[in-house]
Amino acid sequence: MRRRALAAALALAAVLALAVAPLPVSAHVNDVSADPQASSDGTVVVETAYVADDAWLAVYADDNGSRGDLLGVRRLDGAGFRTDHPVTIDEDIWQNWPEGEARTVHVALHNDEGSGGFDREEDGVLTSFGSEAADQLVLERGAPAYVGAGAFRPQSVDGPTVTVRSARLPTDGHLVARNVTEDDGTRTPAEPVGAAALDAGAHGSITIDLNERDYEGLGDRARIAFTVYRDDGDGEFGPADEPVRIDGRTVTTFALFNLTDDSAGGGEGSDGDDAQVTTATDEDDGLVTTTTGEDDRLVTTATDEDDGQSGGTDGTTDGAGDGGEDGPTGTDGQPGFGLLVAAAALVVGVTAHARRRRT
Repeated sequence: MRRRALAAALALAAVLALAVAPLPVSAHVNDVSADPQASSDGTVVVETAYVADDAWLAVYADDNGSRGDLLGVRRLDGAGFRTDHPVTIDEDIWQNWPEGEARTVHVALHNDEGSGGFDREEDGVLTSFGSEAADQLVLERGAPAYVGAGAFRPQSVDGPTVTVRSARLPTDGHLVARNVTEDDGTRTPAEPVGAAALDAGAHGSITIDLNERDYEGLGDRARIAFTVYRDDGDGEFGPADEPVRIDGRTVTTFALFNLTDDSAGGGEGSDGDDAQVTTATDEDDGLVTTTTGEDDRLVTTATDEDDGQSGGTDGTTDGAGDGGEDGPTGTDGQPGFGLLVAAAALVVGVTAHARRRRT
C-alpha cells in the first residue's frame, strides 16, 4: 500500500514539475479565456488561448448554460500561446443582434482532425486534466469595450509601473488598476492603485503608474485587476467616474505580476531569454515577429483585421451538433494554473496518507 501511495505521489509530483518548469510549447495545457466586452462589428476578442497543435477556436450561443448554436469559428495554425485573438460572428447572425443587447456566449478550443473544415462532431472540444478548454463571457453589441492583460507568465516589474497589452474604450475614460492580491476568495477588486487616462478607441502597451505607497505594499507577487472606466468630463480619474458595464459586469481582466529588483525573466514586458513573439499591426493583416523574455515559446497577438482564417457558420464551418457542458479554465495568464494547484494538493494528501498508514 505504501509503495502504491508513494508511486501515485511521485507521478503527480512529476506532472506538477512539468507544468511549472519552463518547457517548450508542446508541454503546456490547452486553455482559453475571455472576459466581458462590447463589439460593434461582431468580433469576439479571446484574451488568451493555448494549444499544443493545430486547432479551432469557436464561439457559441448560450443554451441554458451550455453551448448552443455555432456563431463563428477560426482556425489556429500550429502550437502556441495567443493573445487578443479575434473570432468573427457570422454576418447574418450579427445583423439580427439588436444594438445595445448583451448575451452570454461561449468560446471553446476544438481538435483539428484534418477534414479540411470545422466539423463540430468530428473536431471535439480539447481538454486538459479532464476539463474542457472552454470559457464563457457576456457580449454586447455596441461601441467596442475590452481590456487584455493575461500573459503566458506573470509580468516582471522593478518599479511602480505596469504595462497593459491592449484596451478599447467606448468613450474617453480611464484604465484603472486595482490590487486583488489580498482578497476574500471572490477576486473582488479593492481600492484603485493607479490609473491611465485614455481617449475613446483602441490602445496598446498602456503604461499605468502605481501609487508609490500601494506598490511598496504589494509584496513579491501581485494580482492586479484592470477595469475600463468612463470619464465624467474633467479628464481626471475620480469617484464620479463609472466603470463600463456589460449586462451588469464590468469590463475587467486580471493579471499576475512579479515584483523584482532587475526585471530579469518573466512575462510580457520583461527582459530575458529571446523567444519568438508574433504581434499584429493595425495597418494590415501582417504579423510582426519580435522577442520576449519567454524562451522557446510562440506568442501570437492578432490584428484587429481578419487575416482570412476567421469565418462564420457557412463555408468552412459546420454548425451541426448538440451543445456540451463547459469546464473550468486557467486564469491570470497561466494556462491551467488552478489545476496545477489541485495537483500539488493531491501530492501532499497522498504523501500524508502514506505516512499515517506507516505509523
